[in-house]
Amino acid sequence: SSFNYQAYSRAGAAGIWQFISSTGRLFLRIDPYIDERLDPLASTQAAAKLLKKNYHYLGNWPLAITAYNHGLPGMLRAVKKTGTHNLATIISHYKSPAFGYASKNFYAEFLAALRVARNYKRYLGDLKIEPPLQYRTITLPDYIDIADIKRYFSLTDEEIRTYNPSLLPPVLESQVFIPKGFQLRVPINKGPDLVQLYAQIPAQKKYK
Repeated sequence: SSFNYQAYSRAGAAGIWQFISSTGRLFLRIDPYIDERLDPLASTQAAAKLLKKNYHYLGNWPLAITAYNHGLPGMLRAVKKTGTHNLATIISHYKSPAFGYASKNFYAEFLAALRVARNYKRYLGDLKIEPPLQYRTITLPDYIDIADIKRYFSLTDEEIRTYNPSLLPPVLESQVFIPKGFQLRVPINKGPDLVQLYAQIPAQKKYK
């Protein structure tokens, strides 16, 4: 994804961790209104859960990380066919049309990216590091039009999209309501009592 939170691949993978829909739905909400693959926080937690699952079944990190690209069933087949859990041996001896350049090099590329991230000044020089977003969260108790959230919380379209990247156009364009239970993020300067702020919205504008 090159750290592009909105990235989409030709295969339909989305977000910073490039989940395809079938894998993403194991850990994330993905529907026509919300796609948590586009939320870097939610998708990173999901990626950690997927890697943990891969490690549980495969027993070591080289295989678990390779399975992130090749898929857990594919790596289990590779282990079974070669009779080894050694990734280097599998790369040398396992033959499968699906086990190509991307899968064989995924672990090495992961280690390279990790090394660069840990020593970025050595490889990239001084970079401007953006500070993390400071936000507060409210779990919405009702279905509600995003236009009312923007109006009563004094939020701009840009703030809504920046802090809530999983919301898709039907919600952002007020074609459907924000789902009940959605964890809405707002800038931290919007006040400490978000529930009280939410309560200012007239009851007729909330739909249970």
